[in-house]
Amino acid sequence: MRKLFLTYVIFCTLILLSNTIVYAGGTSKSSQSKIAALYSKKIMTGGVIVAANQSKNDTAFSFRRTLADTSKPNRIIGIRESSGGLYLLEMDVAENQQNLQIGIYNLLGKKVLDVHQGTEYSGKSKLFDMNVQGVPNGIYVCIAQGDNFRLAEKFYISR
Repeated sequence: MRKLFLTYVIFCTLILLSNTIVYAGGTSKSSQSKIAALYSKKIMTGGVIVAANQSKNDTAFSFRRTLADTSKPNRIIGIRESSGGLYLLEMDVAENQQNLQIGIYNLLGKKVLDVHQGTEYSGKSKLFDMNVQGVPNGIYVCIAQGDNFRLAEKFYISR
């Protein structure tokens, strides 16, 4: 009982400190771990997590992330390896972004590579080249920031 209460107190404290609203449901350990994982993703991406429809047979809510002030969401489609030490970032840009910045960070939060800085216009998906020849093997996070959004995608470099 104390563990459950302590988990609840920590979760509520995190919600109050983040100044946003998170709806959660379910009391099983699996639903609590799903909630914690979604909350950490919310912090990482800057999105707001809201509850979607709950079926009668499912004890945990299904969640979706909404982005503020966009009618069509910006999204990272994927990161894939290309030839010669190049990786390709494929991304949908929803509207004209005046200050689009894309960077690669290690797991300690240190920026290891600038991919793009400048203006991007909406349309079909955009491809950005990432030259990672001088970057050691490991796990990295690609963060794309615009005027009203922030997206993150985890990937790894292995040669």
